[in-house]
Amino acid sequence: MFEARSKGRIGLCFFLALLFCALHPALRASEAAASTGNLVGFIYGQDATTPVSGAVITLKSIATGSSFESVPTDSQGVFRMTALAAGVYAMGVTSPAGGFNASNMVGIKANETAKVSVALQPYEKEVAQAVSQVNESQTKAGESRVGRIVEFLPGTVEGQVFIELGLLQQNDRIHVLGERTDFYQDVKSLVFQGMAVKRAFGGQTVQLKLIKPAEAGDIVYIVCKRGIPPIFLSPLGIAAIVAGTGAIAYGVIEIPDDPIPVSAFK
Repeated sequence: MFEARSKGRIGLCFFLALLFCALHPALRASEAAASTGNLVGFIYGQDATTPVSGAVITLKSIATGSSFESVPTDSQGVFRMTALAAGVYAMGVTSPAGGFNASNMVGIKANETAKVSVALQPYEKEVAQAVSQVNESQTKAGESRVGRIVEFLPGTVEGQVFIELGLLQQNDRIHVLGERTDFYQDVKSLVFQGMAVKRAFGGQTVQLKLIKPAEAGDIVYIVCKRGIPPIFLSPLGIAAIVAGTGAIAYGVIEIPDDPIPVSAFK
């Protein structure tokens, strides 16, 4: 009797061990799935209403540098990407016409589905040429020399910046560097010939507010978004996120608490 019970216990233990071994990979897979999320959305043309079919969305992880691609959008411009590791991603869109870099980043939360609507907005020819020049330089060092300070106005803490190459835009992150100068800031405003502008091109001298004193001759660099070069080196324009729960503002890595909903996915 005792021997039979012992054999029964041993058999049960052996069975449970086999069951654990069989379930262990599934448990690990379940844990991995729990730390991933999804991204769905629409790709539209410049009017933000005409669907773009055949577009491929590329995401590049800010944490790891790994890239992921979607299958081409359908006739309604819809795309879906699943099992993405939670985190922040740079985004680009390859359309039948060419590539577009997103101006904002995309945030993925574990066990949630982020939703975005994207409008592909082509650059004007002058802007496209300038962006191409800046991007080629950015990929080499993470920063791109865009100009130099020709005059500093201590009373208003403003600098006159001559744009040497490419372009400088509002919300760009810049690095001002000289023999006694070294600081970073975001461009909040640009003034060209007495008028506020959104961007300045090579050959122009613009005035901008600085957060610290600078000196004539200091170099002004544009800094890549969190050190990550753009998805495409010569983009046709911007993939503008016009609505969604996954958009992250420039330079911010937290998803907004009160995002704009995408009506089709409510």
